[in-house]
Amino acid sequence: MHDQAGGLAPGPLDGIRVLDFSMFLAGPYCTRLMADMGAEIIKVEPPGGDFLRQSPPFRDGKSAYFGQINCGKKSLELDMKDDLGRELVRRLMPTVDVVLENFRPGVMARLGLDYDTLSALRPGLVYCSISGYGQTGPGALLPAFAPIIHAASGYDLIMMDYQKIGDKPPSVRSTVADILGATHAFGAINAALVQRLRTGRGQYIDVAMMDAMHNLLGFEYQAAQIENPDRPIVFSPIRTADGFVMVAPVSPANFAALANAAGRPELIDDPRFDGVTVRVRNWDLLLAEIEQWSLTQTTDACEGTIQAAGCPCTRYLRIGQAMVEPQIIARGAAVEIAGVNDSYKVANCPSHFAGTNVGARPWVPALGQHNEEFFAEAGLSTD
Repeated sequence: MHDQAGGLAPGPLDGIRVLDFSMFLAGPYCTRLMADMGAEIIKVEPPGGDFLRQSPPFRDGKSAYFGQINCGKKSLELDMKDDLGRELVRRLMPTVDVVLENFRPGVMARLGLDYDTLSALRPGLVYCSISGYGQTGPGALLPAFAPIIHAASGYDLIMMDYQKIGDKPPSVRSTVADILGATHAFGAINAALVQRLRTGRGQYIDVAMMDAMHNLLGFEYQAAQIENPDRPIVFSPIRTADGFVMVAPVSPANFAALANAAGRPELIDDPRFDGVTVRVRNWDLLLAEIEQWSLTQTTDACEGTIQAAGCPCTRYLRIGQAMVEPQIIARGAAVEIAGVNDSYKVANCPSHFAGTNVGARPWVPALGQHNEEFFAEAGLSTD
């Protein structure tokens, strides 16, 4: 977005300075969202850098995965086990609004960089810790990455049950727990900043990825507490003559639209499908009836007919196809940033603000790129 003078309009978090000690994904994605909204993110990296820098896919020897999660930040390479490293942090604290970390509980306290210590240097500090299981409790010290939380939360076995095939949980590459924990942290940090604006008080925030996953699984969380719960809708692909489509006839109007699109209006009053409860109970039968028609249609024809009738429907796309869909392009949902020797696209901020500069900042910091800037600010020599 641009202001009337033609320059960039301020982002909603312009003027907010964040000291980000986090690595890999949950913490860095939270601060990526803050960077998109104009915050100054000082990414504190250990010697050698965030290990996401070593993760494929690579472009010119640099991780594009790291670039997507960390664009728009500044990099400060610092040995936090060294007294001078910690001294630099202490000297920066009076200008810092937010501290974020995602180490195991106790690590920051051992470094002397915990909330109590740093908030004494910066009254009003908002400090957020993201961890697998939270900061307290008998499992707090267990190490965790997203796949561990997926398995421990019930998520993976739920997915296995819904697939109805296989005798072991699915292999995954998903980072749902990381992204979900990051977005909860993002919301909590901004709520704490609003609270500080109203009261002048800072806040310590404890975000657990496990808790975030259980909030994702609302139906399943409740069904687990009921003997013989009603069966949920399990959305499944419908086969076409040359592929698959996904349909979501959730409302009565959607269901009627799907039946009419398939040339099967009699299904609307069929006792197997007449009413939400019985329709959910016989969901697989409904999809089988629709598939008798869809198998005679190409994927494009099937998608177009169902969408035109008024039922949500889409063909299946690979991510490379989805990235260049007209809607994605029109919305600016994929944006180019500067790589090493070329530019590449990253997923843009999902939130659009009217008249405000929100979106991926188009640079990726080299490791330690901003060391001189922050050493000078702290009155220390880079030597």
